[in-house]
Amino acid sequence: MGLIRRAVSLAAIPVTTGARMAGAAASSALGADKDSAYAKATLASAEAITATLAKARGPVMKFGQTLALFSQILPPEQAALLKGMSRLYEDAQAQPYEKVEKVLAVLPDGVEVERVAIAAASLGQVHRAVWIDGSPVAIKVQYPDAARAVKSDMLQLRAMLPLAKRMLPSLDVGALLEEHASRLAEELDYTREAGWMRTFRAEWLGEDITIPEVLFATPKVLVTRWMDGTPWLQVADLPEERRNRAGELLSRFMFLSPARVGATHADPHPGNYRLLEDDTLGVLDFGSVAVKSGAFTWVFAETIRLAAQGDEDGILRIWQRAGLVGASTTAERLMSLLDVDTRLWTEPEFDFTIEWLGRLAGSWTDPVAALEDATALSFPPSYLLEHRALMGALTLVCSVGSKFRAGDLLRETLATYAEEGLAQRPYDE
Repeated sequence: MGLIRRAVSLAAIPVTTGARMAGAAASSALGADKDSAYAKATLASAEAITATLAKARGPVMKFGQTLALFSQILPPEQAALLKGMSRLYEDAQAQPYEKVEKVLAVLPDGVEVERVAIAAASLGQVHRAVWIDGSPVAIKVQYPDAARAVKSDMLQLRAMLPLAKRMLPSLDVGALLEEHASRLAEELDYTREAGWMRTFRAEWLGEDITIPEVLFATPKVLVTRWMDGTPWLQVADLPEERRNRAGELLSRFMFLSPARVGATHADPHPGNYRLLEDDTLGVLDFGSVAVKSGAFTWVFAETIRLAAQGDEDGILRIWQRAGLVGASTTAERLMSLLDVDTRLWTEPEFDFTIEWLGRLAGSWTDPVAALEDATALSFPPSYLLEHRALMGALTLVCSVGSKFRAGDLLRETLATYAEEGLAQRPYDE
């Protein structure tokens, strides 16, 4: 879809949605069931948004992927609106090979690239290929118009904010969009992504976290070793032992990377993780990385530890010092909003389920919305990317029904952060 056609299609969404809502109002005035009329209009709008996002690619489709991540932790009526967006993980339409052929001209002679893409992402697509040494590789190539699409589409996304807020009142869509916009420029530079892949790979090598080796990188082309395995969306169908293994490894990777690597893998959608045949966790796509992270992850683990000890005043202090809640908010009020589950710390094994995650939807997963009636809540923008990554990872763990020793992981997390001097970070920033 060209830039002009994409802009037109995006601009049309608020208009057509308004027309549908007006039609629903008219039908209600003429005697039709009000709830039914508005539900039908809303569903039609959600389907239209999903179809447009899938065709648009670029930052628009990527923002749809971010919203889809929350479909399992919202109230049912809002979750239904986002479930269709989960198709964006599978239904993204690749561009014809001719559109990216010139970009791939930087590859060394002798590389054999399959002309049909095996996957399409928001800013580029992936082709399987044979490298010059005869080994299979994955080639990520950026769409030629990606940079221009970022600028154009962000304008249209901001225009759609009032509609998104009305359809998804339990999400701080505005904050998500601004965080999304601030990272897009970084994702356009594949040499940056290659650097992070090498850094994460070196740190986790030999510890059941597998990150593909980088063979070649330019700002618009990235070549890595091929990685087979079970995609995350299929992990739920595996035997219980392997599901538990996958969930534990993903959790370890997300909780410990801020201390061990100094950054967080911040694109937690299912297409980026897979369980390999040797039961190691494969991690892909390092275009979005949260640097100087660890503050929110530490607060999360420390809150659970203090709650298990009954130290509510201690919890209030770390939330205040981290800038997450106002000075006049009481410990009692904060605890009633957080509803901390101490079983994460105390039980030998914890069963991560969607039902459990749903309890957190009003606090950990969207603290801004949950605490908006508390006094002077401030959710620092620097926490947003790490927050999304951690909550997104927990959503994926729950989606496969994983069970493991969560208390041991939280204790390891706090010990590692203390060793690396990160335990005081929320106090210092």
